[in-house]
Amino acid sequence: MNERPNFLLIMTDEHTPAVAGFSGDRIVQTQHLDQLSAEGVRFEAASCTNPACTSSRMSMLTGKEPHRCAGWSNHWIIFPEHVTWPQHFSEHGYTTGLVGKMHFGGKDQLQGFQLRPYGDMRHALGHQPDPLHMYPGYANPESAGITEIPESLLQDVVVTRESLALVLEHQDRSPEIPWFVCASYGRPHSPLTAPGRYIRRYIDKVPPPVVGPETSDRLEPFARHLEFDLTDEQLTRAREAYYASVDFVDDCIGELLDGLQKAGALENTIVIYTSDHGEMLGSYGCWGKCLYYEPSIGVPLVLNGPGLGASRSVEHPISLMDLYPTTCGLAGIPVPQDLDGVDFSSWLGNPESTPPPRAFTPSAFYRYGVRIEQGATSEDTPCAAWRCVRETDWKYVEVEQGPALLFDLVNDPHETTNLATNGNLATNGQHRERCQRMQASLYTNFSWSEVHQQIERDRQRLPELNSGLPPGTPNQYKLANGRVFDAEKSLYDARWLPIPPGCTGGIIPQQFG
Repeated sequence: MNERPNFLLIMTDEHTPAVAGFSGDRIVQTQHLDQLSAEGVRFEAASCTNPACTSSRMSMLTGKEPHRCAGWSNHWIIFPEHVTWPQHFSEHGYTTGLVGKMHFGGKDQLQGFQLRPYGDMRHALGHQPDPLHMYPGYANPESAGITEIPESLLQDVVVTRESLALVLEHQDRSPEIPWFVCASYGRPHSPLTAPGRYIRRYIDKVPPPVVGPETSDRLEPFARHLEFDLTDEQLTRAREAYYASVDFVDDCIGELLDGLQKAGALENTIVIYTSDHGEMLGSYGCWGKCLYYEPSIGVPLVLNGPGLGASRSVEHPISLMDLYPTTCGLAGIPVPQDLDGVDFSSWLGNPESTPPPRAFTPSAFYRYGVRIEQGATSEDTPCAAWRCVRETDWKYVEVEQGPALLFDLVNDPHETTNLATNGNLATNGQHRERCQRMQASLYTNFSWSEVHQQIERDRQRLPELNSGLPPGTPNQYKLANGRVFDAEKSLYDARWLPIPPGCTGGIIPQQFG
């Protein structure tokens, strides 16, 4: 057996950190992740660098902040000068594989992974439109409910099966070579559907958000863009479906871990569980991500494996971009230069006698950074971007051309009171000094003017890196010979088709059989 550890990176999409048994939620059933946490190290203050799918994943895979890796918004492209996490491990003797969603833009759909048997390789995001008639779209909380997709075709089920196959085939063929595999699930991201038994399990059992829509008048202008006008019934059913989706994906993860355990594939393996960002889940009347609140930028993060310790909880801040250098340290391979992420590996082995590697984690979001519908938000629009720094107990936010916000995360964990208002700063010198200190951290290696210049430079590089391929179905399979084909074509071809206006003959209306 190879002495270097294997790495299994398990990712979900949009899993807000509070909705898990290991985080204290007594309603959701996440027994498999709970066991992983109980036997490992759980980070209570883990954050993403940008609460959008592509941006967060780009930052995690490059170990750099979004403004340094073109992670401005969804669909952006990792430029070839960046040595990605899987590429670095491949160059140091690991077999690397990706199964499932990664939301890469551009022609390179591997980004350093050597193997990719299944996933969103044709720019269709991996999320399966559900109900089927909504293809190629979905409706966020409004479409919540029982899935119409056969369970064997659900993306999360296929990710488990293909991840097992990838690891077990490698273990049988090349047991002397260590492996790094990412199993990336689509749930609990919208469309908030799950098999019926999971949906029924949570009917009338999920409480409303602690900070509900009635408090939305406290939102500053940027946050108001994430408000959804839902009925009480829609809010209730959407939250239930989210819990059901978390439960379902936990069972899929459990099948993966159980299969690997029975095959002896976890004996020298470090398992990492996390998500790309969180979900507001109706707090303040907001849904989705993109905000600086903890339900949005916060992520669950568990590390489990040999030498890491068990049943340990860490309160210090850590960023997803720290995983790249930390796993390098754990694997005994060099940490690349010029990363923004920091190596936690030595600290994990001796947390009592050394200070934590980070004092704060940065996060940001840029509404004008979109690739699709460029120009929908002008770059000079007030309150169109924000950046924040999160310490263990405090968070400071600056909205570009907008207000500053300061939250006491200990005494105000739901972030309801902005302590950076003029009135608070005038009467509390400690808050004023804290804002000044955290503002200095926020502007470390960062400026708004440079952001706008860098976006323009990055946009000019995009055409040469585009794939030129039309989108396919949400996911594709890739064969050993390189052939790629759609995984769900028959599924979505089977939906009811609309009859074009003006047709009076020549077709058989599908809705009438």
